[in-house]
Amino acid sequence: MPANNNNRCQSKRFPISSVVPGMQISKMILSGDGKILLEEGTVLTASLIDRLKFWGISFVDIREQAAAPASALIYFDLPEPEARDEFRKGYQSTVAVLNQSFDAVRYSNEVQIKQMRELADESIDQLVTATGVISHLHMVHRPDDYTFHHSVNVSVISGLLGKWAGYTGENLKDLILAGLLHDIGKAQVPLEILNKPVGLSPEEMELMQSHASSGFQLLKKTGHVSNGVMLGVLQHHERMDGSGYPLGVAGEKIHPYARIIAVADIYDAVTSDRVYRRRETPFAVAEMLIGEMFNKLDPAICTTFLNNIRDYFVGNIVRLSDGREAKVVYLGKFMGARPVVQAENGEFIDLETCKEISIKELVAM
Repeated sequence: MPANNNNRCQSKRFPISSVVPGMQISKMILSGDGKILLEEGTVLTASLIDRLKFWGISFVDIREQAAAPASALIYFDLPEPEARDEFRKGYQSTVAVLNQSFDAVRYSNEVQIKQMRELADESIDQLVTATGVISHLHMVHRPDDYTFHHSVNVSVISGLLGKWAGYTGENLKDLILAGLLHDIGKAQVPLEILNKPVGLSPEEMELMQSHASSGFQLLKKTGHVSNGVMLGVLQHHERMDGSGYPLGVAGEKIHPYARIIAVADIYDAVTSDRVYRRRETPFAVAEMLIGEMFNKLDPAICTTFLNNIRDYFVGNIVRLSDGREAKVVYLGKFMGARPVVQAENGEFIDLETCKEISIKELVAM
């Protein structure tokens, strides 16, 4: 949140023991080696305060607003359950509109691009900017209509990753739109294949993989979509080493939008329940991304994603392979599958060195 330098804002130093959720930082907080831990203007949450304590921060400069606007007070005092409920309502209405749009494409072979752009620019943008968006996405109930939830999730995650990577203005809007439309070609895949609960035959898999090319052709027919959006849809299954589809292009021939969507697509797909597979934890997906970031995926995009998404998972409660519940207390430079956790008895466990124990489930965020 940008700093407010008008006369209403004053700064006061508080000991970390007196800091409470809702307070706003007036000066950026730096680590001992000069790394920015939290930006000026950050609104503190309980998990951020715990993180500051873990990092050994003793004092925090807090912004005091003598006459803050009523809307700001409402926002900062909004109880967490209400914020989650507000996010859920916006999310579900977005999924419903997308469901109708896919149905229209299935019967008319035309994309209602004006409606899709409005959905991306308004509804998806609000989800992208919601505080704690990644946590919200993990807690939203997802019924059987996976394709529509997945498209919304990939759009939101792509927009968030784009912002982390420095995208703004029309470039960010196009990226969000490309994420929303990345699977639009599945509207031309027969429903009995799209919803098949078991493995696909080679012929069915070929038809399923045609969705990238089909989506590109659908958008090309509209004549009102940028080249970047069309390439984001066409190439989101391409891989940097040329092992992807539909064309097997590699490296710089893959559009930046497609590289971002590829990471968002993998993250959401693997952390989602499917009829044929239980979802993995975000920590396992992080390990997967680390394993593929120097051959199949763009290393710069993966690094940006892993460096930023880690902030959502410090303080989470996880279930370990030995049945115990523990709190994630440290993730290191990258978010990975094997962080430091604290068990209920106070014991700290470095899962990187304690290989016999692993994280099996995300219990609470």
